[in-house]
Amino acid sequence: MSNATDSDDGTDEPDAETAPEAAPDADHEIPVPLRDNLHAIVEELVNHEGLLVALDFDGTLATIERRPDEAAIPDRTREAVAALADHPNVAVAVVSGRELADVRERVGLPDVSYAGNHGLEIQADEYEVHPTARDAEEDIARLCDLLRDELADVDGVIVENKGVTATVHHRLVDDESVPVVENAVEALVATRDDVRLTTGKDVLELRPAVEWDKGEAVRELYDELVPDGERWLPVYVGDDTTDEAAFSLLGEPGLGVKVGDDPGTEAPYRVADPESVRAVLTWLSDYGVGFLDADRRNVPVGTA
Repeated sequence: MSNATDSDDGTDEPDAETAPEAAPDADHEIPVPLRDNLHAIVEELVNHEGLLVALDFDGTLATIERRPDEAAIPDRTREAVAALADHPNVAVAVVSGRELADVRERVGLPDVSYAGNHGLEIQADEYEVHPTARDAEEDIARLCDLLRDELADVDGVIVENKGVTATVHHRLVDDESVPVVENAVEALVATRDDVRLTTGKDVLELRPAVEWDKGEAVRELYDELVPDGERWLPVYVGDDTTDEAAFSLLGEPGLGVKVGDDPGTEAPYRVADPESVRAVLTWLSDYGVGFLDADRRNVPVGTA
């Protein structure tokens, strides 16, 4: 993570028996960027009663693979997510461009919430689909069939029908053929008023023409998961351009964490890779939650 500097706020020395620990023992793995910004992070935790952690999947919980069906969450990461979700006053959600059923199966944790297709599908207390998106399913299926026919001669292209959206993957396509894929998708979408085109890492995405994105998904999850009248800290972790909507939504009240070194992000913090994400989740579970709504007199000097 980047930005923020440590400072001493002049509070009294804490009682060793009651103070939350700011940092783990020497054997506990914690990313350097997290240590560099410990003061700012602890300050936010102290100022809130609970924690909502929303996590992208590909490139965040799992490494990006050449084929989308090969992506898998490591066991240690799954354990870190489960441990964090098990805390009181903590809710965890996975927010993905994948179809909800797909990402839920890959994560495999029943005690977290899910948002699929960039939030057009949400499962918190119950399963919901955006009504405009549901109406578009047949059109999306027809567009997928047209694109498969038109791009049949392009090696490596994958047209994925995700129900209420579709993704055209060109990571495996030769560089000289990528414009052929892009032009075909753009030309098809240009003939439709009910579908819009967005882009991500080596993908083109066809979505219903509705103003909905991962930012709106996080807002909806916050409304559903946070008890009325309580002030929880929203945290969003993601690596792709589609995650910028969530970073923009959080602004000052939340913590946005960009995974990787892509420039031009709205997130104020960064970590290097999915392994660093796992370490952050572990720190939050083992130490960070202890600062939620903590008495400042018991917070170690120099952390908040």
